[in-house]
Amino acid sequence: MTNFKYQIVAEKIKSQIDNGEYQYGDKLPSENFLCNKYHLSRQSIRKAYELLEKQEYTYSVRGSGNFVKKQITSHKAKNVGVILSYTHSHVFSSITMGCEQILMERGYGMQLSITQNSFELEGKCLELMPPEKISGLIVEGTKSALPNPYLRHYQNLIRQGIPVVFIHNYYNGLQTPCVLMDDIQASKKLTQMLLDAGHTKIAGIFKEDDLQGIRRFQGYAETLFEAGLQVDDRHIWWFHSNHEMWIQNKYSVEYSLDNLMECTALVCYNDMLAEEIYHDLSQKGIRVPQDLSIVGFDNQNIKLDGDCYLTSVQHPRRKLGETAANLVCDMIEQGCNVAPAEPIIMPSTIVVRNSIMNKRIRL
Repeated sequence: MTNFKYQIVAEKIKSQIDNGEYQYGDKLPSENFLCNKYHLSRQSIRKAYELLEKQEYTYSVRGSGNFVKKQITSHKAKNVGVILSYTHSHVFSSITMGCEQILMERGYGMQLSITQNSFELEGKCLELMPPEKISGLIVEGTKSALPNPYLRHYQNLIRQGIPVVFIHNYYNGLQTPCVLMDDIQASKKLTQMLLDAGHTKIAGIFKEDDLQGIRRFQGYAETLFEAGLQVDDRHIWWFHSNHEMWIQNKYSVEYSLDNLMECTALVCYNDMLAEEIYHDLSQKGIRVPQDLSIVGFDNQNIKLDGDCYLTSVQHPRRKLGETAANLVCDMIEQGCNVAPAEPIIMPSTIVVRNSIMNKRIRL
Protein backbone atom coordinates (compact mmCIF):
# COMPACT_ATOMS: atom_id res chain seq x y z
CA MET A 1 0.00 0.00 0.00
CA THR A 2 1.44 3.35 -1.09
CA ASN A 3 1.48 6.15 1.48
CA PHE A 4 0.91 9.67 0.26
CA LYS A 5 3.47 12.27 1.27
CA TYR A 6 1.08 13.95 3.74
CA GLN A 7 0.57 10.57 5.44
CA ILE A 8 4.34 10.17 5.84
CA VAL A 9 4.53 13.61 7.48
CA ALA A 10 1.62 12.73 9.77
CA GLU A 11 3.32 9.47 10.82
CA LYS A 12 6.55 11.33 11.66
CA ILE A 13 4.69 13.80 13.87
CA LYS A 14 2.77 10.94 15.52
CA SER A 15 6.05 9.21 16.29
CA GLN A 16 7.44 12.38 17.84
CA ILE A 17 4.33 12.69 20.03
CA ASP A 18 4.42 9.00 21.05
CA ASN A 19 8.10 9.30 21.93
CA GLY A 20 7.46 12.34 24.13
CA GLU A 21 9.35 14.81 21.94
CA TYR A 22 6.11 16.78 21.78
CA GLN A 23 3.93 16.57 24.90
CA TYR A 24 0.34 17.33 25.80
CA GLY A 25 -0.48 20.98 25.10
CA ASP A 26 2.71 21.71 23.15
CA LYS A 27 2.45 23.81 20.01
CA LEU A 28 3.52 21.91 16.88
CA PRO A 29 5.61 23.29 13.97
CA SER A 30 3.84 25.74 11.70
CA GLU A 31 2.64 24.78 8.23
CA ASN A 32 5.26 27.09 6.68
CA PHE A 33 8.06 25.41 8.64
CA LEU A 34 6.97 21.93 7.57
CA CYS A 35 6.53 23.05 3.96
CA ASN A 36 10.17 24.15 3.88
CA LYS A 37 11.42 21.11 5.81
CA TYR A 38 9.73 18.48 3.64
CA HIS A 39 9.56 20.48 0.38
CA LEU A 40 5.80 19.98 0.22
CA SER A 41 2.88 22.23 -0.57
CA ARG A 42 0.85 23.93 2.17
CA GLN A 43 -2.13 21.80 1.08
CA SER A 44 -0.18 18.58 1.83
CA ILE A 45 0.90 19.78 5.26
CA ARG A 46 -2.64 20.91 6.03
CA LYS A 47 -3.91 17.42 5.08
CA ALA A 48 -1.32 15.90 7.43
CA TYR A 49 -2.62 17.97 10.33
CA GLU A 50 -6.22 17.18 9.40
CA LEU A 51 -5.35 13.48 9.57
CA LEU A 52 -3.67 13.90 12.95
CA GLU A 53 -6.70 15.78 14.27
CA LYS A 54 -9.03 13.06 13.00
CA GLN A 55 -6.91 10.49 14.86
CA GLU A 56 -7.15 12.68 17.99
CA TYR A 57 -3.43 13.33 18.19
CA THR A 58 -3.77 17.09 17.69
CA TYR A 59 -6.22 19.95 17.74
CA SER A 60 -6.13 23.28 15.96
CA VAL A 61 -6.80 26.80 17.21
CA ARG A 62 -7.69 29.27 14.52
CA GLY A 63 -4.99 31.91 14.22
CA SER A 64 -2.70 30.13 16.70
CA GLY A 65 -1.73 26.83 15.08
CA ASN A 66 -1.82 23.13 15.96
CA PHE A 67 -1.33 21.61 19.42
CA VAL A 68 -0.80 18.15 20.93
CA LYS A 69 -4.02 16.59 22.21
CA LYS A 70 -2.93 13.02 22.94
CA GLN A 71 -1.66 12.36 26.46
CA ILE A 72 1.18 9.88 26.77
CA THR A 73 1.19 7.76 29.92
CA SER A 74 4.25 5.61 29.42
CA HIS A 75 5.87 6.60 32.73
CA LYS A 76 8.57 4.51 34.37
CA ALA A 77 6.47 3.87 37.46
CA LYS A 78 2.82 2.94 37.26
CA ASN A 79 2.02 4.83 40.45
CA VAL A 80 -0.62 7.37 41.44
CA GLY A 81 0.31 10.03 43.96
CA VAL A 82 -2.19 10.86 46.72
CA ILE A 83 -1.71 14.09 48.68
CA LEU A 84 -3.97 14.58 51.73
CA SER A 85 -3.98 17.14 54.52
CA TYR A 86 -4.36 14.65 57.40
CA THR A 87 -4.67 10.92 58.09
CA HIS A 88 -5.56 10.74 61.77
CA SER A 89 -9.38 10.69 61.43
CA HIS A 90 -11.77 7.98 60.24
CA VAL A 91 -12.63 10.22 57.29
CA PHE A 92 -9.11 10.34 55.87
CA SER A 93 -8.24 6.73 56.64
CA SER A 94 -11.40 5.64 54.79
CA ILE A 95 -10.63 7.93 51.82
CA THR A 96 -7.13 6.44 51.66
CA MET A 97 -8.46 2.87 51.76
CA GLY A 98 -10.98 3.67 49.02
CA CYS A 99 -8.24 5.11 46.79
CA GLU A 100 -5.84 2.26 47.46
CA GLN A 101 -8.37 -0.49 46.77
CA ILE A 102 -9.36 0.89 43.36
CA LEU A 103 -5.78 1.69 42.36
CA MET A 104 -4.64 -1.83 43.22
CA GLU A 105 -7.54 -3.38 41.34
CA ARG A 106 -6.60 -1.37 38.28
CA GLY A 107 -2.92 -2.18 38.46
CA TYR A 108 -1.46 0.97 40.05
CA GLY A 109 0.64 1.53 43.12
CA MET A 110 -0.10 4.42 45.50
CA GLN A 111 2.35 6.99 46.86
CA LEU A 112 0.81 8.79 49.86
CA SER A 113 2.01 12.14 51.23
CA ILE A 114 0.59 14.34 54.02
CA THR A 115 0.69 18.15 54.01
CA GLN A 116 -0.66 18.86 57.53
CA ASN A 117 -2.51 21.60 55.63
CA SER A 118 0.80 23.45 55.22
CA PHE A 119 1.86 25.20 52.01
CA GLU A 120 5.51 24.40 52.75
CA LEU A 121 4.83 20.68 53.15
CA GLU A 122 2.62 20.67 50.06
CA GLY A 123 5.60 21.94 48.07
CA LYS A 124 7.81 19.17 49.48
CA CYS A 125 5.15 16.56 48.65
CA LEU A 126 5.09 17.76 45.05
CA GLU A 127 8.91 17.58 44.86
CA LEU A 128 8.63 13.88 45.75
CA MET A 129 6.21 13.30 42.88
CA PRO A 130 7.92 14.41 39.64
CA PRO A 131 6.28 13.41 36.33
CA GLU A 132 8.61 10.45 35.78
CA LYS A 133 7.53 8.86 39.09
CA ILE A 134 3.74 9.09 38.84
CA SER A 135 1.06 8.44 36.24
CA GLY A 136 -1.60 10.54 37.98
CA LEU A 137 -2.28 12.58 41.11
CA ILE A 138 -5.16 12.83 43.62
CA VAL A 139 -4.99 15.94 45.82
CA GLU A 140 -6.83 17.44 48.75
CA GLY A 141 -5.83 21.06 48.45
CA THR A 142 -4.05 23.02 51.18
CA LYS A 143 -5.99 26.01 52.57
CA SER A 144 -8.09 25.85 49.40
CA ALA A 145 -9.95 29.12 50.04
CA LEU A 146 -6.64 31.01 49.66
CA PRO A 147 -4.41 31.60 46.61
CA ASN A 148 -2.03 28.66 46.22
CA PRO A 149 1.72 29.27 45.65
CA TYR A 150 2.27 25.97 43.83
CA LEU A 151 -0.12 26.27 40.90
CA ARG A 152 2.81 26.22 38.49
CA HIS A 153 3.80 22.76 39.74
CA TYR A 154 0.34 21.39 39.02
CA GLN A 155 0.28 23.15 35.66
CA ASN A 156 3.61 21.55 34.79
CA LEU A 157 2.27 18.08 35.63
CA ILE A 158 -0.82 18.69 33.51
CA ARG A 159 1.28 19.94 30.58
CA GLN A 160 3.23 16.71 30.72
CA GLY A 161 0.09 14.61 30.54
CA ILE A 162 -0.25 13.76 34.24
CA PRO A 163 -3.97 13.81 35.19
CA VAL A 164 -4.72 15.68 38.44
CA VAL A 165 -7.97 15.12 40.38
CA PHE A 166 -8.90 17.16 43.46
CA ILE A 167 -11.06 15.94 46.34
CA HIS A 168 -13.01 18.03 48.89
CA ASN A 169 -11.93 21.22 47.11
CA TYR A 170 -10.11 22.71 44.14
CA TYR A 171 -7.79 25.60 43.30
CA ASN A 172 -8.92 28.68 41.43
CA GLY A 173 -6.74 29.00 38.34
CA LEU A 174 -6.56 25.26 37.61
CA GLN A 175 -8.88 23.57 35.14
CA THR A 176 -8.93 20.18 36.85
CA PRO A 177 -11.74 17.75 37.71
CA CYS A 178 -12.77 17.45 41.35
CA VAL A 179 -14.86 15.18 43.56
CA LEU A 180 -16.68 17.07 46.32
CA MET A 181 -18.86 16.13 49.25
CA ASP A 182 -22.19 17.93 48.94
CA ASP A 183 -21.28 20.37 51.73
CA ILE A 184 -23.77 23.06 50.77
CA GLN A 185 -26.83 20.82 50.68
CA ALA A 186 -25.72 18.88 53.77
CA SER A 187 -25.38 22.15 55.71
CA LYS A 188 -28.77 23.29 54.47
CA LYS A 189 -30.36 20.04 55.68
CA LEU A 190 -28.71 20.33 59.12
CA THR A 191 -29.79 23.95 59.54
CA GLN A 192 -33.31 23.18 58.33
CA MET A 193 -33.52 20.33 60.85
CA LEU A 194 -32.79 22.82 63.61
CA LEU A 195 -35.39 25.25 62.24
CA ASP A 196 -37.97 22.45 62.09
CA ALA A 197 -37.27 21.75 65.76
CA GLY A 198 -38.20 25.33 66.61
CA HIS A 199 -34.75 26.95 66.77
CA THR A 200 -34.71 30.45 65.31
CA LYS A 201 -31.41 31.66 66.73
CA ILE A 202 -28.74 29.36 65.33
CA ALA A 203 -25.03 30.05 65.73
CA GLY A 204 -22.26 28.70 63.51
CA ILE A 205 -18.51 28.02 63.69
CA PHE A 206 -16.72 27.46 60.37
CA LYS A 207 -13.21 27.12 58.96
CA GLU A 208 -12.26 30.20 56.95
CA ASP A 209 -9.28 29.01 54.90
CA ASP A 210 -10.70 25.92 53.20
CA LEU A 211 -13.41 25.54 50.61
CA GLN A 212 -15.39 23.06 52.72
CA GLY A 213 -15.72 25.61 55.51
CA ILE A 214 -16.91 28.26 53.06
CA ARG A 215 -19.42 25.88 51.44
CA ARG A 216 -20.78 24.76 54.81
CA PHE A 217 -21.25 28.37 55.85
CA GLN A 218 -22.98 29.03 52.52
CA GLY A 219 -25.55 26.29 53.15
CA TYR A 220 -26.16 27.54 56.70
CA ALA A 221 -26.55 31.18 55.63
CA GLU A 222 -28.80 30.41 52.64
CA THR A 223 -31.15 28.35 54.81
CA LEU A 224 -31.52 31.11 57.40
CA PHE A 225 -32.09 33.65 54.63
CA GLU A 226 -34.73 31.46 52.97
CA ALA A 227 -36.50 31.17 56.34
CA GLY A 228 -36.61 34.96 56.63
CA LEU A 229 -34.06 35.03 59.46
CA GLN A 230 -31.07 37.29 59.92
CA VAL A 231 -27.54 36.01 59.48
CA ASP A 232 -26.09 37.65 62.59
CA ASP A 233 -22.31 38.20 62.58
CA ARG A 234 -22.32 38.14 66.40
CA HIS A 235 -23.36 34.49 66.25
CA ILE A 236 -20.79 33.35 63.67
CA TRP A 237 -17.15 32.52 64.42
CA TRP A 238 -14.30 31.60 62.10
CA PHE A 239 -11.04 29.74 62.66
CA HIS A 240 -8.11 28.82 60.44
CA SER A 241 -5.48 26.11 60.08
CA ASN A 242 -2.46 26.21 62.37
CA HIS A 243 0.39 23.90 63.31
CA GLU A 244 -0.79 23.58 66.92
CA MET A 245 -4.06 22.10 65.64
CA TRP A 246 -2.05 19.34 63.97
CA ILE A 247 0.14 18.68 67.05
CA GLN A 248 -2.55 18.96 69.75
CA ASN A 249 -5.49 17.70 67.70
CA LYS A 250 -7.42 20.72 68.96
CA TYR A 251 -8.94 23.77 67.24
CA SER A 252 -8.96 26.17 70.23
CA VAL A 253 -11.60 28.42 68.63
CA GLU A 254 -12.13 31.78 70.29
CA TYR A 255 -15.82 32.62 70.65
CA SER A 256 -18.04 34.75 72.88
CA LEU A 257 -19.93 32.57 75.35
CA ASP A 258 -22.42 35.37 76.03
CA ASN A 259 -23.20 35.74 72.32
CA LEU A 260 -23.39 31.98 71.84
CA MET A 261 -25.89 31.59 74.68
CA GLU A 262 -28.17 34.12 73.00
CA CYS A 263 -28.80 31.21 70.62
CA THR A 264 -30.40 27.82 71.21
CA ALA A 265 -28.49 25.84 68.57
CA LEU A 266 -25.03 25.61 67.01
CA VAL A 267 -23.79 24.29 63.65
CA CYS A 268 -20.16 23.17 63.91
CA TYR A 269 -17.69 22.81 61.03
CA ASN A 270 -17.12 19.15 61.95
CA ASP A 271 -17.58 16.61 64.75
CA MET A 272 -14.13 17.14 66.23
CA LEU A 273 -14.94 20.80 66.75
CA ALA A 274 -18.42 19.97 68.12
CA GLU A 275 -16.88 17.65 70.72
CA GLU A 276 -14.34 20.31 71.71
CA ILE A 277 -17.06 22.96 72.12
CA TYR A 278 -19.20 20.52 74.10
CA HIS A 279 -16.41 19.85 76.64
CA ASP A 280 -15.81 23.59 76.99
CA LEU A 281 -19.52 24.22 77.62
CA SER A 282 -19.93 21.34 80.05
CA GLN A 283 -17.18 22.78 82.25
CA LYS A 284 -19.34 25.90 82.50
CA GLY A 285 -22.46 23.90 83.44
CA ILE A 286 -24.14 24.28 80.02
CA ARG A 287 -26.03 21.14 78.96
CA VAL A 288 -26.47 19.63 75.51
CA PRO A 289 -29.15 19.54 74.19
CA GLN A 290 -31.19 21.04 77.03
CA ASP A 291 -29.42 24.43 76.94
CA LEU A 292 -27.87 24.26 73.48
CA SER A 293 -28.48 21.89 70.58
CA ILE A 294 -25.33 21.01 68.57
CA VAL A 295 -24.84 19.40 65.14
CA GLY A 296 -21.73 18.60 63.11
CA PHE A 297 -20.23 17.00 60.02
CA ASP A 298 -18.38 13.71 59.29
CA ASN A 299 -20.36 11.32 61.53
CA GLN A 300 -17.63 10.17 63.88
CA ASN A 301 -20.30 8.88 66.32
CA ILE A 302 -19.37 11.44 68.98
CA LYS A 303 -20.78 10.82 72.47
CA LEU A 304 -21.55 14.07 74.27
CA ASP A 305 -23.33 13.77 77.62
CA GLY A 306 -24.65 10.56 79.17
CA ASP A 307 -26.74 8.97 76.42
CA CYS A 308 -26.49 12.01 74.14
CA TYR A 309 -24.80 11.44 70.78
CA LEU A 310 -24.10 14.05 68.12
CA THR A 311 -26.39 14.47 65.10
CA SER A 312 -24.03 14.66 62.14
CA VAL A 313 -23.66 14.48 58.36
CA GLN A 314 -22.44 11.12 57.10
CA HIS A 315 -19.33 11.78 55.04
CA PRO A 316 -19.18 9.60 51.86
CA ARG A 317 -15.56 8.95 52.68
CA ARG A 318 -14.70 5.58 51.14
CA LYS A 319 -16.96 6.14 48.14
CA LEU A 320 -15.35 9.54 47.58
CA GLY A 321 -11.89 7.94 47.52
CA GLU A 322 -13.05 5.21 45.14
CA THR A 323 -14.65 7.74 42.79
CA ALA A 324 -11.52 9.90 42.65
CA ALA A 325 -9.29 6.86 42.04
CA ASN A 326 -11.49 5.52 39.24
CA LEU A 327 -11.56 8.96 37.61
CA VAL A 328 -7.78 9.40 37.65
CA CYS A 329 -7.29 5.87 36.25
CA ASP A 330 -9.78 6.59 33.46
CA MET A 331 -7.90 9.79 32.62
CA ILE A 332 -4.56 7.97 32.59
CA GLU A 333 -5.86 5.26 30.29
CA GLN A 334 -8.26 7.21 28.07
CA GLY A 335 -7.06 10.81 28.19
CA CYS A 336 -8.42 13.99 29.72
CA ASN A 337 -11.53 13.90 27.53
CA VAL A 338 -13.16 11.49 30.01
CA ALA A 339 -12.96 14.06 32.83
CA PRO A 340 -16.28 15.77 33.65
CA ALA A 341 -16.47 19.50 33.02
CA GLU A 342 -18.35 20.09 36.29
CA PRO A 343 -17.45 18.88 39.81
CA ILE A 344 -18.65 15.41 40.82
CA ILE A 345 -20.85 16.01 43.86
CA MET A 346 -21.11 13.11 46.31
CA PRO A 347 -24.48 13.01 48.12
CA SER A 348 -24.51 12.62 51.88
CA THR A 349 -27.10 11.80 54.51
CA ILE A 350 -27.70 13.00 58.06
CA VAL A 351 -27.44 10.54 60.94
CA VAL A 352 -30.05 11.81 63.41
CA ARG A 353 -29.25 11.31 67.06
CA ASN A 354 -30.36 13.15 70.18
CA SER A 355 -28.22 16.30 70.28
CA ILE A 356 -31.17 18.45 69.09
CA MET A 357 -33.80 19.64 71.54
CA ASN A 358 -37.24 19.91 69.98
CA LYS A 359 -38.49 23.27 71.20
CA ARG A 360 -41.91 22.72 69.64
CA ILE A 361 -42.72 20.04 72.21
CA ARG A 362 -43.96 21.59 75.42
CA LEU A 363 -42.94 19.66 78.52
